[in-house]
Amino acid sequence: MKLLALSALIGSGAMADDTLAANMSQMENGLSNIQKGFLYNTPALIKNGVGEIHKANALFHDMDATKKYLPKDKQHMSNIAFNASKRIDSASAELLSNLDKKQFSKAHASYSEIMNACTACHAVVRGW
Repeated sequence: MKLLALSALIGSGAMADDTLAANMSQMENGLSNIQKGFLYNTPALIKNGVGEIHKANALFHDMDATKKYLPKDKQHMSNIAFNASKRIDSASAELLSNLDKKQFSKAHASYSEIMNACTACHAVVRGW
């Protein structure tokens, strides 16, 4: 029975690691598409990238659920990931609004804010 419980615990940790890796890959892909959209003047690609980020960012909308995706020694800082998630949502909405208004410099500033929110979370979680 103990072995079964231990294997379930290990399995859930591995699943959380896989989920986080897939999530971060989706975030990276979204950021890459936004950047390419700005470089090639393709608003549809920017919007697609924001959509990818929005989907991936949903993983962190619940502070308690966020804990399980953080390293054990960082789980007490889940509020940082949660707040970064809110910053990403806000900046993404601003980016789309500015893009619709054809205010490309402001839209790009919102993209930078998304990157800053990502970096703030990684600085804590990865110990930068």
